[in-house]
Amino acid sequence: MNKKNLRMAGIMVAGVVLWMLLGLFSSTEDDFGPRESTKITVLTKNSSSVDYQLPIYTKSESEAFSKVLIKSQTSEKIIKIHFKDGDFVKRGEMICELDSGQRLANFKRAEIEYKTQTELKKNGLISDSAFVSAETNFESARIELERTKISAPFDGFVEDLAKEGQLLQNGQNCARIISLSPLKVVGNIPEILVSKVEVGQEVLIKFLSGQEYSSKVTFLSRGADSQTKTFRVESELVNQNYEIKDGLTGEMIVYTTAVKAHFVPTSAFLLADNGDVALAQVDDGKIKITVVKILRDTKEGAWITGLDDNVRIVVSGQGFVKENEEVNFLDS
Repeated sequence: MNKKNLRMAGIMVAGVVLWMLLGLFSSTEDDFGPRESTKITVLTKNSSSVDYQLPIYTKSESEAFSKVLIKSQTSEKIIKIHFKDGDFVKRGEMICELDSGQRLANFKRAEIEYKTQTELKKNGLISDSAFVSAETNFESARIELERTKISAPFDGFVEDLAKEGQLLQNGQNCARIISLSPLKVVGNIPEILVSKVEVGQEVLIKFLSGQEYSSKVTFLSRGADSQTKTFRVESELVNQNYEIKDGLTGEMIVYTTAVKAHFVPTSAFLLADNGDVALAQVDDGKIKITVVKILRDTKEGAWITGLDDNVRIVVSGQGFVKENEEVNFLDS
């Protein structure tokens, strides 16, 4: 080591010794007594609760309220189709008209016979069995005649119509009819969330086509699907202009009953002694550790319950404080 380095080392040692001596002799009697502990300064944020409705998301699909195949109950040739595919029909309007020639003739004969037997019965000129036979034949002929006129069972749109001139066999389809107003939108709620869903809660429906509608929960299944273990939920739309088609897919958002909740940064969370998620509050200058329940976690923060309506939350420094500790705080 050269002389210059030795000189520098000696100056540094002398400086340290001098600093220690000055500290020793400048200390007062109070310096050796108990000192007041320094308060930790934490960063806080004032938070007020709001009414929060937890959104529950599920894939959804529109579903016609009624959708049935209208089948023929007899075998006969179609002589007239009264509508085109896609037409709207009213309940009771005839869709397919079958050849009724022979059935009409049978009905007229049975009608005449029935009227004749009715008059004879009034005068006591025939037996009860003869009257019942005429009455039965008349009713059978009426039913057979009615089967040649296939009508709409409810209001709706007709599709997949049979063709004029086609021999329609018993059980074959005349048409399919779809009722689109009202319309159901169906989703499935997982069992972990089903307890939060109730009939009457608000619903927002977003179809992939871009259409959006507000509605309410109209049905919630009391039993889970045996395979998916989800619960069917339905919402009803009026669909007055029939703009929503059957089978549209999208998303249903069910908004649960409103609760008082706070929105806090997730960085403010800490673990309580029992391992539960908690927050530190400053209450009258002291730390209060409160266990909270997370309703929903987002990128921006979390919605939580478990706090009073108005609180001062520690958002920085919560890891260095304990219950009832006095602190200084700065509001962010």
